[in-house]
Amino acid sequence: MTRLALLALFLFLFSFVAFTQELDCDITLDMQGLPSSEARDNLVDFISQLKTYMNTQRWTKDGIEGDEKIRCTINIQFQGSPGDNQYAAKAFIGSQRPVFKAGRSTAVTRILDDKWTFQYIRGQSLTHDEYRFDALLSFMDFYAYVILGYDFDSYKSGDGTQFFQKAMDIVNKARSSAGAGNGWDVATRGAYSRAQLIEELLNPKYQDLREASFKYHYRGLDLLYKDPVKGRKVMLTALEKVGKLRDKVNEPSLVMKIFFDTKYQEIAETFSVDTTPGVFEKLIAIDPSHQHDYEVARDRRK
Repeated sequence: MTRLALLALFLFLFSFVAFTQELDCDITLDMQGLPSSEARDNLVDFISQLKTYMNTQRWTKDGIEGDEKIRCTINIQFQGSPGDNQYAAKAFIGSQRPVFKAGRSTAVTRILDDKWTFQYIRGQSLTHDEYRFDALLSFMDFYAYVILGYDFDSYKSGDGTQFFQKAMDIVNKARSSAGAGNGWDVATRGAYSRAQLIEELLNPKYQDLREASFKYHYRGLDLLYKDPVKGRKVMLTALEKVGKLRDKVNEPSLVMKIFFDTKYQEIAETFSVDTTPGVFEKLIAIDPSHQHDYEVARDRRK
């Protein structure tokens, strides 16, 4: 093979790898809840393997290039080891995306999943297989698709559906798999479960929330650099849409809780410079669960 042919092959392979790595996922462990050194020693390669799995897998059809990769974090806190190579854990999953021309990022989702059980044997091969359920890898797959769905929704209304549907496919596989573990079935209203989250995201009843999230991010937050007054106005209109949906649904909702738990600090900070009369009273009415934070931001403005 000639030098030119070798160079062409190298450039092709390099561009393919860069193109297919869609996630930039950082993973951390808290092993204080593990009762034995054996259980901890078994996890010596756990982080490196999971990072490789999440960050080299091709999750989308077209890929995401270079700096556009989605930054996310998964913080795993172990709760115990009920058997040999068996683990119980809870995980915090977060993702963010850049705000256009702002030099900063915005949190897109923050989720606490406290019902995860799985098996891991030191050195085992972590191979993606969408046709079978695995308590460890299917969990990671599920949240990879949830992260992608939320991110894509923030740039184009409804564009995350393809990924939410893949997450729903994993839930369905879990339901038909013996020993899938907790968290894959619908829980009591208001309690967290993967099934409840994805069913709400795909339910037309909550379409207004996804539409509002798109407008909040793409037509509001991303516009602040150019026209902050108009940007905040669009953001407030989007938030009012969510408030109307909450009143219409009139029952506990995971997707609405996650939305406000993710965005309330940013909302308070963004509107702390807004002099529109009654704007914080509107925010409190829309999201009463974070009333204190809005009041602090309002008072700081005076």
